[in-house]
Amino acid sequence: MSVVTLAQDNPTVAIGINYYPGFLVAHREDSKNLEAHTHGIELQISKKQSVQPWADYYSKPEIYLGLLYMDLGIPEITGEAFAIMPGFETSLKSMKHSEIRIRFSTGLAYLTKKFDIYTNRRNQAIGSHLNGVMQGFATWETRSDKSPWHLQLGIGLTHFSNGSYRVPNLGVNMPSLYFGGNYLIEQKLDKNPIKDTLNPTNWQLYFAYGFKERSLTQTTGFHIWNLGVTKTRRINLKRSWRYGGDIYIDKTHHFIDYPDEPLTGLTPPEVTELGLYVGHQLLISRVYFVTDIGFYPYKPSNNKFITYQRLAFNYHFNQHGYVMAALKTHFGIADHFTWGVGYRI
Repeated sequence: MSVVTLAQDNPTVAIGINYYPGFLVAHREDSKNLEAHTHGIELQISKKQSVQPWADYYSKPEIYLGLLYMDLGIPEITGEAFAIMPGFETSLKSMKHSEIRIRFSTGLAYLTKKFDIYTNRRNQAIGSHLNGVMQGFATWETRSDKSPWHLQLGIGLTHFSNGSYRVPNLGVNMPSLYFGGNYLIEQKLDKNPIKDTLNPTNWQLYFAYGFKERSLTQTTGFHIWNLGVTKTRRINLKRSWRYGGDIYIDKTHHFIDYPDEPLTGLTPPEVTELGLYVGHQLLISRVYFVTDIGFYPYKPSNNKFITYQRLAFNYHFNQHGYVMAALKTHFGIADHFTWGVGYRI
């Protein structure tokens, strides 16, 4: 759903509906049997951002919220998905009566079918009802100053997975076309707009918690603890470089090497990972989109690659405090999700 303002200085809200005809693609042999045609429909509301300082660094940026329903193609195995997704959209190129735009969103989804060793063994991709969802689309939008109706056509990808919170966790990918129609509602210009931005600060401390499973045959759950520090170097209001260190407490190292031994009484060197990382953060309103690449100066075993990657969203509720959600991976293989809190010094 996109918004193009009817009056250049006045904000607009758009209400629309989007349709996604696509295909579930197997990216592993274990999920070949899940391939099928998919269909999705989304209701969406969005608002153009124009008064905040960060918006000056994007072309016609919008913040939106979508409610998505998807039929995953095989009712008895993959079922249906219901999702709520906040997102962001911006223009790449403007033409006389159209634009090329990109949009990204992420959120939470409920999938009606998951793996069950007794009733749904054929679904080797999804191990839990609750999953994360991510979308990315490139669209072509028609626009006219004389009409509040705008139409979109595009192509992109929808992804569901649970970040190894439950096994199995191959996830599912659905490339699709995109058809959208939006109705724009012009709003009155606020005489005293609130310019919401974040002051530059150099240091951040954070604490996060996660949970994951490692085996279908031994469904042991593992608590993950993460303590970290970050130093940022601001490029502009939109972007910052970042680097820092992590401490992770993760008992799966011992479990993989000694699956029949108890997990109690382990010493810190047996469960502690030390990480150093560099990364980048992109500001959209009060949210930083974080991408980090790190390596382990120390880890208890060789069961993980020497490097790790992290994708995170940090929502700042004031100049100092924030909440975070992060996915840690090793070359595209999800290790775990964490949720936490942070403080900017």
